[in-house]
Amino acid sequence: MRDTSNDNRENNLEGSLLFPDVSPIVGKKVRRYKRISEPIWTENKAKFIQEYLRFFVQITKHGAYIDGFAGPQYFDKPDAWSAALVLASEPKWLRHFFLCEITQRGLKALRKLVASQPEARDRQGRRIVRNIEVLPGDFNTSVDKILKSGKISQKEATFCLLDQRTFECHWETLRKLAKYKKSPHNKIELLYFLGVGWLHRAFSGIRKRDKADRWWGRADWKELKERTSWEIAELVRKRFEEELGYRAAAAYPIYDKAQGNKVMYYMIHASDHDEAPALMVRAHRRAVRSLPKELQRAFKFGGRRR
Repeated sequence: MRDTSNDNRENNLEGSLLFPDVSPIVGKKVRRYKRISEPIWTENKAKFIQEYLRFFVQITKHGAYIDGFAGPQYFDKPDAWSAALVLASEPKWLRHFFLCEITQRGLKALRKLVASQPEARDRQGRRIVRNIEVLPGDFNTSVDKILKSGKISQKEATFCLLDQRTFECHWETLRKLAKYKKSPHNKIELLYFLGVGWLHRAFSGIRKRDKADRWWGRADWKELKERTSWEIAELVRKRFEEELGYRAAAAYPIYDKAQGNKVMYYMIHASDHDEAPALMVRAHRRAVRSLPKELQRAFKFGGRRR
């Protein structure tokens, strides 16, 4: 039986372990950033993503956006829909959008969203050409179509959101995304959601081993059953750096306040860009400040790191 004695304490301690050391970059001084002290809840994770991309395009002045699982997860909560918030974000310097979805209901919502988009214009009123594609089917297949299309140049800043439903995103898909850009260009930036809130339960429900094999990319995923949620997130974070070759990766906890501030997700953010960690911290602060005042209180973490 799995030892769960640390699980309750884990929810209180994980936030204090939020920012692992950024991998050193040869010849450059490693920046230090304050740890996040306030939570992002599940219903606000889309705002977190929107704020980050908004800050980043102010530096890049261009960009492509890939959403591997783009349909709304909550059809009754349009403000929690990442694709809608990213399309609406200002300034409108993201020019190429690839919105992927496998469910018919999600595809219908995406097509309606795209059709409702107003003509994009800059602050001087000039028309901005944007290309928005909705791709039906399994993202693990659609990713090949996107990358082989030649529509994303090596120089174009590119972001990929992977808000998967447990085991949907294959590790091989992550490899393809990480390998697409060639040096000296920065890799496609990944925003990968790891659903730890139900992961152990999902392991117990697996009937076809190859499903988990494809998700984890190795046959040793059963060992994860004995790991805590934070330990699994840390393993994924390290694999993004060591196997996928990203300069820096960090795990950001996403909480569910309805379940006693339980960590439901970790957003694993992987980037080659020197400014990315600082921008993510700024995005978190903005996302928190945009919440109702009664939810903006500092989140107090108990205990010490052991």
